[in-house]
Amino acid sequence: LLLKLEAGAGAGGAPSGLSAAAAPEAAAEPAVDSSQLKGIRAGFARAREAREAFKSGKPIPGKAAAAPQPAAGKPAAAPAAISVGEGRTERRVPVSSVRARVNQRLKDAQNTLALITTFQEADVTDSIKLSSKYNEVYKKANGTQLGLLSFFIKASAAGLMDIPAVNAVIDDAAGEIVYRDYVDISVPIATPRGPVSCTIRNCESLSIKEIEKALSTLMEKGRKDQLAVSDMCDASFNIVDSGAVGGMLGTNFINPPASAALGTNAVSKRAAVYGGKVAVRDMMYLSLTYDHRLVDGREAATFLGSVRDKLEDPSRIMLEC
Repeated sequence: LLLKLEAGAGAGGAPSGLSAAAAPEAAAEPAVDSSQLKGIRAGFARAREAREAFKSGKPIPGKAAAAPQPAAGKPAAAPAAISVGEGRTERRVPVSSVRARVNQRLKDAQNTLALITTFQEADVTDSIKLSSKYNEVYKKANGTQLGLLSFFIKASAAGLMDIPAVNAVIDDAAGEIVYRDYVDISVPIATPRGPVSCTIRNCESLSIKEIEKALSTLMEKGRKDQLAVSDMCDASFNIVDSGAVGGMLGTNFINPPASAALGTNAVSKRAAVYGGKVAVRDMMYLSLTYDHRLVDGREAATFLGSVRDKLEDPSRIMLEC
């Protein structure tokens, strides 16, 4: 365009670069304002200046200097402490984009769901014994550990199929309840940036062996910080493990589109009645936080009772009954 505008004009006002046959059509075009031509020339001049500055390593005219970045492999400097009184300091750290997104989702869930929690107590002595007894043999045969988490996943999947409301979700936009015929359970997975919730799909049709394999795959991806978004979303049910850090009892938060979350807590030895006698047993408190708009107390208690019964008699988990 600039070349055409700067070309000399021929007879009749036609640019010299056009043939005589095209001159009448060119003459009919509206004239170009000289101020527009100056603006275009100025733009090209700025582009030339930027290109030359880039080649010579000088700052690009009109562009603010970029903030200095920490050298590769070196951690960013800790934020400076701010004095707020004698012997008292504070440090301000920017909220990361990931944390900001998590915070927003937590608040959205709290504002939308009617959260309530029901509790249950489970004797997990036999489940722990089974896991400990066969762990080494299982590891040699399958290459993965035999942990309690797979028992919880399998027991929860069976309970969710029996109590569909706990596995359902309210579609507020459509005004509908969505009942799922599949069970996708999210579980905590450790990563270099802290634990994240990852989803195991179709748990209702997986065996203990298949669940352990899926857990092993997610843990390996977590250690390598290679988890994809698809690994961490769209669970229909959540399992939250506060017992890993010694939590005895607590409520949970639900990560939509799930409508319920099972909390597993610390195992502690307590006196309990077993076989008609008082004995020291490995006991755990379970909690189920759920959307009370969808799940009522009877369904929540029934679900927790189902999970408890299978953990207390793990042969039922293996036999899927």
